[in-house]
Amino acid sequence: MSCVSAPIMEFKRRKILIPQPRSRFLLVTCPNCGNSQVVFSHATFPVRCLSCGVQLVKPTGGKAEILGKIERVLG
Repeated sequence: MSCVSAPIMEFKRRKILIPQPRSRFLLVTCPNCGNSQVVFSHATFPVRCLSCGVQLVKPTGGKAEILGKIERVLG
């Protein structure tokens, strides 16, 4: 029997794409008193302002409805 040598194959490194999350933390300002508060963009529970009690986030089953002003996205 003869030894058959297999051709050496060079494998390219493939960049595996990792999906990025669509949810973010947001810095939201209360429209009533101006207090800033960090909230989650996909909140499942209503978020109220810590100083005056006005509702800032209304859950909708997916992405939450932000009722205050979004100052910036934190991550």
